[in-house]
Amino acid sequence: MFKKLKEIFSPEGKKIKSTKPITIEEYFESLEELPHDVVDEEKIVIKACSIYNEKDGVDAILYAESGHIVIAKIPNLEKDVDEEFIEVIKKIRDEVSKFGGKLILLGEEHLLITPKNVIIEKVIKESREKKGEEK
Repeated sequence: MFKKLKEIFSPEGKKIKSTKPITIEEYFESLEELPHDVVDEEKIVIKACSIYNEKDGVDAILYAESGHIVIAKIPNLEKDVDEEFIEVIKKIRDEVSKFGGKLILLGEEHLLITPKNVIIEKVIKESREKKGEEK
């Protein structure tokens, strides 16, 4: 192929003979099998756990710091939380921010704790009323 390109751009301007079209089957038969290795994609592990005390919180922090996404069930924030548990949540928040992770509240009974390599983007949808006004 490179030789043909050289001929096209050479000062002599040699003409290249055109070839007759080939069928798709002929084309695939002429291809050589390229060696390829199957690459095992890195697995993302999501850990599901419960956090009811400081020890559970430390375990969840360690999971996230080691690269796992953590979905943790917590006591209902509206009904079952005392000051001691609030301190556990604050400790988790502070420790997760130290290694660049994120702590997100999912509803009233779940936390999402992510490692630093996870990006969370909020999808913003226009309200139906706003779409109707623009038409």
